[in-house]
Amino acid sequence: MRTWDFHYDASNQPEVFRPRTPNLKSRPWARNLACLAVLLAIPFTAGISQTGMSPSGNVTHDYSGIPPMNLTSNPVPDANRFLESSMQMKENRKLQDTLNLQRHKDMASETQALVILAIQLKAETGQNSKDKLSVAELRKAELIEKLAKSVRNKMTAWDEK
Repeated sequence: MRTWDFHYDASNQPEVFRPRTPNLKSRPWARNLACLAVLLAIPFTAGISQTGMSPSGNVTHDYSGIPPMNLTSNPVPDANRFLESSMQMKENRKLQDTLNLQRHKDMASETQALVILAIQLKAETGQNSKDKLSVAELRKAELIEKLAKSVRNKMTAWDEK
């Protein structure tokens, strides 16, 4: 607020007419109060710009470019979740054991068939000339090769787990 100050000379006539500003140096508490008000207003206005209201009436925050975090990415551990995960681990282990057992049975049966076919092929090739193979012998050789690859793949799958 400005006040007007009149300076008079000896004849009591206004000599100079100029506005007088309040002297903040003579009132340090006023200057401190003004600075405090400005400092308090800055974070308040920044906080208001980041919040809004949703149609349901809840306060929403705008974090300006920060992508929202997936709530399931870092769940809070609790007893129910721990129990669920331990039960799921047991079920997965049972499933893995049954699959391994089935694979082992398949390997055993294929190996047995492989041995029988190899013995038959050896007996047939021993009887015939060694230079030429018949169509039946070639088919048995191809079947032996397929069974050998299958057994080898199943054995390497066992090694990987």
